[in-house]
Amino acid sequence: MRFCYAWLLVLSIPSLALAIFADEAYHIDYHHALLGTPQPHTTFFHRPSAISKASLLYTLSDKFVLGAVNPKDGSIIWRQRLVDKASNETGKALLNAADGDNTIYSAVNEEIQAWDAADGRSVWELRGTGRTIALEVLTADGGQKFVIALNKEEGKTGIVRKLAAETGEVLWELKDDSGDTPLGLSFSKGIFHYISLRPTLLNGYKIRIAALDPLTGVQSVITTLSSDHEVTSLDSILFIGNNHVSPLIVWTDKDFKTVKVNVIGKKHVSSINVRLKNDEEINRITIHAPHAVGVPSHFLVHYQTRLSHWAEIYHANLESGAVEKAFDLPTIGGPGAFATSTHGTNVYFTRNTGFEGTLLSSVQSDILGRWPVRSHGHSGSEDRQGVIHAVSEVVAKGESKFAVRSALVLPSGDWKLLQNGKTLWVRPEGLAGIVAAAFVEPSGEALAEELALESHSNIFTAYLCRLRRHVRDLRHFPGWVQSLPFRIRRNVLGQISPFEVQGHAVDGFGFRKIVIVATERGRLMGLDVGNQGELMWSTQLLDVPVQQKWEVANIETEKGELLIRGKKGEYWRIEKLTGKTIQHHPGGFVADLKTAVSVLDAIGGKLLISAHDDGSLGDYPEAKVREGTLIVTQDIQGTLRGWSLTNDARPALAWEFVPAPYETVATIVARPANDPVASIGKALGDRNVLYKFLNPNILFVATVNFAASTATTYILDSASGQILHTTLHSNVDTSRSITAVMSENWVAYSIFSDIIDISQDGSKLVPQQSKGFQLVISELFESQYPNDRGSLGSLQNFSSTYPVTTTRGETLDLPYVVSQAYSIPGPITLLSVTSTVQGITPRSILCFLPSLKSLISIPRSVVDPRRPVGRDPVPAELEEGLFRYTALLEFDPKWVISHKRDILRLLKAVTSPSRLESTSLVFAFGDVDIFGTRVAPIGGFDLLGKGFGKLQLVGTVVALALGTGVLAPMVRKKQIDGRWKT
Repeated sequence: MRFCYAWLLVLSIPSLALAIFADEAYHIDYHHALLGTPQPHTTFFHRPSAISKASLLYTLSDKFVLGAVNPKDGSIIWRQRLVDKASNETGKALLNAADGDNTIYSAVNEEIQAWDAADGRSVWELRGTGRTIALEVLTADGGQKFVIALNKEEGKTGIVRKLAAETGEVLWELKDDSGDTPLGLSFSKGIFHYISLRPTLLNGYKIRIAALDPLTGVQSVITTLSSDHEVTSLDSILFIGNNHVSPLIVWTDKDFKTVKVNVIGKKHVSSINVRLKNDEEINRITIHAPHAVGVPSHFLVHYQTRLSHWAEIYHANLESGAVEKAFDLPTIGGPGAFATSTHGTNVYFTRNTGFEGTLLSSVQSDILGRWPVRSHGHSGSEDRQGVIHAVSEVVAKGESKFAVRSALVLPSGDWKLLQNGKTLWVRPEGLAGIVAAAFVEPSGEALAEELALESHSNIFTAYLCRLRRHVRDLRHFPGWVQSLPFRIRRNVLGQISPFEVQGHAVDGFGFRKIVIVATERGRLMGLDVGNQGELMWSTQLLDVPVQQKWEVANIETEKGELLIRGKKGEYWRIEKLTGKTIQHHPGGFVADLKTAVSVLDAIGGKLLISAHDDGSLGDYPEAKVREGTLIVTQDIQGTLRGWSLTNDARPALAWEFVPAPYETVATIVARPANDPVASIGKALGDRNVLYKFLNPNILFVATVNFAASTATTYILDSASGQILHTTLHSNVDTSRSITAVMSENWVAYSIFSDIIDISQDGSKLVPQQSKGFQLVISELFESQYPNDRGSLGSLQNFSSTYPVTTTRGETLDLPYVVSQAYSIPGPITLLSVTSTVQGITPRSILCFLPSLKSLISIPRSVVDPRRPVGRDPVPAELEEGLFRYTALLEFDPKWVISHKRDILRLLKAVTSPSRLESTSLVFAFGDVDIFGTRVAPIGGFDLLGKGFGKLQLVGTVVALALGTGVLAPMVRKKQIDGRWKT
């Protein structure tokens, strides 16, 4: 009977591992499916088919995510990740489509792809073409469509290819070995034009235009434009028209004094003298021209300064090559954006600023429509006024009525759609590119600090502090009384759950926390975890150059305020409920500063200590640091150093770890800051105990040898630098990252290398070598024997800084390590672990597999390294929950906490305990998507589900009370009557 109960316990573990109530799915979790910031040259309205009357909004973002968005509500219809990791790509992404075509075409680096415009399915792809710098979709006179691509191979060799639009077949190609820099393509009057830049002796460039036969690709006429006085780099080229409507090439000089325009195929060059307004320096010039067929060749020149912007409208004569100015648009303060759209044979320009949107025709300066625009902000914290860029769609509903939809990219990175000035939706694309995140309590830190202060005071001071706090809390008594009806409806009737409450009130379960996130573009945002991850506030802390990313050291709370520290010494104090800046220090005064480390001093204050590129620490103010404080640094060569802080304001080098020759440090992981341990031992099935090796100072270090294709893992004691355990993996794919997580007395990491599949063949164990992805887990114990504390068990005092050794020099404090490897179906980009208040609830390992696009919570018991190999477990092992080891780790669908969502690559997860011991809060993020949820590793044993009949329970209790009140007199009377009768 005992054996049967044990088996039932084992079978119930996987189902309990992620048990959640069915009515909580998609309510307690949230997913922001993002695209990234849309780019101006890859964003447009497009009809997905010729018979479709409605347009979709397509974009290829800065994160190389291609997607189609419904303009009505901003929902994503489909999306595709063209590059796994955008940070490794520096090439220009391209996106194009022909009007009414059911296919759109993209190009990223050396790959050209065609996609179904309606559902995003791949139609065809062409790889190995060289970096694509121009991609055009053209329609021949007979209606046949084809794709023209300009690719750049190594050096300056340009290749023009004509592709079949339906299949991607290369019809012909032209290779340019002249040494010119390939620039772009155009199509005018049935002739292809290949445009390149030819260097001159004066460090300038002449524009070279070669006419190509569309059927064979043979060059016929070559035209060279004298542009070497203005064109000094590729940035001097402002615009290249790709079709016979706007076959223009526009360039300018580096000082923005002159704009020159040439109609491709003509030798005439028109000059436009730039007239400065208010003596302001021009920062940028942009050209806007129509792409539709059958409209006049009109274009707009947009001038932008730091304080204002204006524009000019020009008409081009394609026969003579002349360009004539039509009219000017007035100067408006602040940034603004223009967009071109067509309807019938008319060309329209929309102008969008932070306060209004206007519509005008290309043939007259009269404003056709004007709509005020309300600024976009969160919780009263408004973004900077202005629009970065925009695309528009105009539909004429008569001579004077127009329907205008404009998709605007804001300075925050958010994407907003306006319809005649009314905001239809806002997509928080500014959340893409998160580099750091942390959970904070909406309130309660101040109370915790007051209680800590009381505990360190004498009895009279502590009593006065508590009395003042209680008097101050009386201010909330009227509000508490007013909230009683709401609390009754929420807790008894079940109408409103804690995560559906608006505002910043804290629920009793600790689910309603705030996640503070910092993005690579220097923006800080607050998300309400209890309200589906809704954006509470957003603020720009600093401006980061395009090719750089903001490096955040940490996000923490101090005295009820947020403290944001950058790795260059900068920091901010922020109000956590509003995002308002309280204090700012710019930093950046130390040239070789790598990061800054915050440590506690003896009285609980914080010191900021600088760490440099060479792994050394800077001096710190003379203050009494907390005894035993140690900081581990890494230099640019990979050497780890442990520094002990002393009271003489100079750190002392405690130890140094130098990787073996030809090895490079790939991963460093420490135990989480909040890692409570409920038990120092593991209870075995026979009632004995294996004592855990619990050391708060242990580090996991993984190094790789690229030449030998090996990886070595180390477990270090960061207090002494002693190596506690090491493992060597052979035939490792060193190009893949090694992800790891550490908690309590165990460490888990993912690696691609040789694996040993142990199977049973009769009475022998036959190892079969193979290669694949592994999840390796190692658990550390004080001794391999139960009830044994190891070689240090008899010692009263022990310090890891001075290890105990034998007479032969052998250390006595090394742990006993049990390891096991499991084969998994794909690479893991994220490893984390759940956390609870007391650490009583068994932990779960959180991992993300890009091949599954899912976040998975693996019960810790399933990957226990002590699972018996090659045999069935004995009854004592079954009582522990151990079952037979199998090399393949099959993921139970119940472990998928992201459910059916398709999530793009997640890279990091932060966890936080709730006030319930059963539940942990999880927030995971990558360079695009974010996902959050609550995880109960063994089920919500201390929480009732939403479907629990609270009203029925109360009704039953009330009915019993009424029944008891009614029946009690009757029973009493019957008892009295019975006594009288006897």
